[in-house]
Amino acid sequence: MKWTLLDTYGLEDVLVALSEGREVYAQEGQKKDSSRLSKSTKWQTGFHTLGTCRPTEPLKSLFFPAREFVGRWKDPAAREPLPERIVFGVKNCDLSSLAIHDFVFLQGVAKDPYYAEAREKTLLVSTDCSEQLDVCFCPAVGEQPWAQQGFDINIAQTLEGCVIEDGSARGARALQDVADMLEPAADDVLAGLAQQRAERMEELEDQCNAHGLRPGSDLQAAVEGSFESGLWTEFAEDCVECGACNFICCTCHCFLLADGVDEDGTAARTKLWDACLFSGFARTAGGGTPRPFRAERLRNRFDKKFSYFPQVLGKYACDGCGRCTEACIAKIDIRDVLRRAINDSTALHADTGDD
Repeated sequence: MKWTLLDTYGLEDVLVALSEGREVYAQEGQKKDSSRLSKSTKWQTGFHTLGTCRPTEPLKSLFFPAREFVGRWKDPAAREPLPERIVFGVKNCDLSSLAIHDFVFLQGVAKDPYYAEAREKTLLVSTDCSEQLDVCFCPAVGEQPWAQQGFDINIAQTLEGCVIEDGSARGARALQDVADMLEPAADDVLAGLAQQRAERMEELEDQCNAHGLRPGSDLQAAVEGSFESGLWTEFAEDCVECGACNFICCTCHCFLLADGVDEDGTAARTKLWDACLFSGFARTAGGGTPRPFRAERLRNRFDKKFSYFPQVLGKYACDGCGRCTEACIAKIDIRDVLRRAINDSTALHADTGDD
């Protein structure tokens, strides 16, 4: 159901009401090319904002923290349960990335109980992007700057009015608490939203095309077809293996378990983010590694995102947020790598005479 605001209420009234009884995460305020999520006990009018585009840090940190206490030996009660939470202003790139994490942490041999708890306790309020950053390229990976699924509530602001939509049973129940502030969205408001979204999509497609990355390109075929290309060695020459691209990525999910002792000497375990660009990432107990060269590790990063996940999940493990490009101290732009993969795959394919 799509709603809009009654004339007597403002959007801030709805946001304050939705935040009642929940731990709140929202952007502090949109600065040029940089913003962050702020934790609070409620929505703070004049301080919090829904944001015009995605924040600097990925949403995954709320569900899969960089450093997460797992537990203490023979002490199942050592970890406190999470409170009910609400995240405002989630953009589609972050929202879409949760499908990757759900596949890894919920649909494997066994569920990750902490990730499952975080998902169950968190209400996601997504919003359309009203502008893009220079590094954004979501249309090139089949995404768009507004949410189509995966949200509990979506809020889109237009010149004609605000459109509020429930995307889950949980979201519909939450909107029932503010039903006295809402009325069904009129056709002219919905038409204005459709036009606004079309214009935003066109701008992003133009940005992708300007960087030589045409929306609709088969990136799976490009990465698979350029497996033997020299591009991986060339780009790896600049890589310093810092892992920034892995850690800032909204879909990267690799981790390691570190065992040690707590302050009182009790054996304890912690889960930490890991990075496939690290030289020891795939090292075995005997000291061997299947990917001893940096170029092989760089290629593996792209192979998993653009080959493995399309095979097992039917989508890229990349949502076009461009965070890796922002974070890379070597100035490696993921769009340059993908464009080169497309070109090299086409050239190698032509040279072999394959159909």
